[in-house]
Amino acid sequence: PLFGLSGGGALSSFFQKCGLNMHYDFHRSFLKSYYLNYNLFKERHRNNILYYTEWGLNTLYREKFLSLFLKKVIILFLVRDPISRLKTAVNHHTNNPDKDVRLFNLSSDFNKILNCKKYGTSIVGKFANAPMIEYLNFWFFTDRWFLYNSLLSSIRNFEVFYIDMEEIKPAKAFDTMCDLANKFGFKKPTDKKFFEGVMNGDFLGILPFTLYIHSKDIDNVYSLMKSYENLSSLKDNDGIHLQITSTNLVEFYKQSKEYINFTKEFFDKPLKYENLGIFLKPQEFGRLKQDSKLFDVTKRYLNNFIEALEERIDLEKAKLFKEKDVLNYLKENKELRVKLKNILDKELVHIKQHRPDIVASWKYYQEFE
Repeated sequence: PLFGLSGGGALSSFFQKCGLNMHYDFHRSFLKSYYLNYNLFKERHRNNILYYTEWGLNTLYREKFLSLFLKKVIILFLVRDPISRLKTAVNHHTNNPDKDVRLFNLSSDFNKILNCKKYGTSIVGKFANAPMIEYLNFWFFTDRWFLYNSLLSSIRNFEVFYIDMEEIKPAKAFDTMCDLANKFGFKKPTDKKFFEGVMNGDFLGILPFTLYIHSKDIDNVYSLMKSYENLSSLKDNDGIHLQITSTNLVEFYKQSKEYINFTKEFFDKPLKYENLGIFLKPQEFGRLKQDSKLFDVTKRYLNNFIEALEERIDLEKAKLFKEKDVLNYLKENKELRVKLKNILDKELVHIKQHRPDIVASWKYYQEFE
C-alpha cells in the first residue's frame, strides 16, 4: 500500500526500473481498479504487483476490494513519520489553473511559464502563491491518510513487510532495492545512478516542460529586451520536441527508450540539479544539430531558461513549512491535536507491535507524543 505523502511515486518508479509489472492506479472506481488488477495478475509469467493507494475508494468498497484476496497476501507497506507526512501535505502544490503552460516555443516568456506552481487552501477552488499552515485542517476532513491498521484488518491472511521512506531516499535506495530483490525474488537493479536521483523533490509541481523548436521562430527568440510571443508554430507538425524534465520522470513515464539525455550538448558546465536534464529523440537531435543557427538560438534560450528555472526552484523551496511548524500549529490547536492523537493511536497499533524500531525512528512523531 502506498499512502500519499510518503514517497510512493519514487518507489513505484524503482519497481518499474526493476522490471516488475504494475499499474500506477489512481482510479476512483472500484470496478475499474478490479478490472485493471485482475487482468494484470493473469500475466503469470511476470512478477506482478498490485499497486494500492488509499485515494478514491470509500469504506464499503475498500473492504470489499481487499477482502477479495483469497490466498495469503505478501504486503510491502510504505510508511513515514506522520508529522513529516503532514508537513508535505501542508506544502502540497497544485498547478496554476490560469497559467499552467507545459508546451511552448522559442518566442515564449519563460518567466511567465515558470510561474506555474500554486498551493492549496482550505477553500475549494482557491489557490495561494505560498503554502498556508491553516491548510492543515483540510487534511483532517477525511480519514484516508492514516488507514494503516484499518487496511490490514480488511485482509484475511497476510504477511506484511514495512519499509520506511528513509530507506528509499537517494543515499539508501539502491541498497534497499537490492535487499527487496533478494527477499521477493525479482531482478536486482544495476543502474545505481538512477536510484540516487529524486523522483519529485524540488521539481514537484514545476517539471516537466516541452519546448517545441521550429525554424519559424528563429528570428523571434524570447529575450528580456523584447517579447513578441507568437505561438503559431505550435500548430505545425514538422518541429522538434525537447523535454525539460528529470531522469526519474522520464523513466517513470516509460520514455527512456525513446528520449535520450542530451544535456551536455547544450551546457558548458554541469547543471545545479544533477537530476535535471534535456531530453530528445536521437533522430530529432540529429535534425536540430544539422541546422547550426537553430541549434545556437535553442542553446541560448535553454541556458536562460534553466537559469530562471533554478531561481524559481530556490524561491519555491524557501516558501515551504518544516515539521516544527506543523508541531507548533498542532500545539496551538487542541481539537486537531486530539483528533490526530486518536487516529494514530488506532492506526499505528500493528506497526508498533511488529516494527517498533521504525516508530522509534520517527523523530517528530515522538515529539508529538
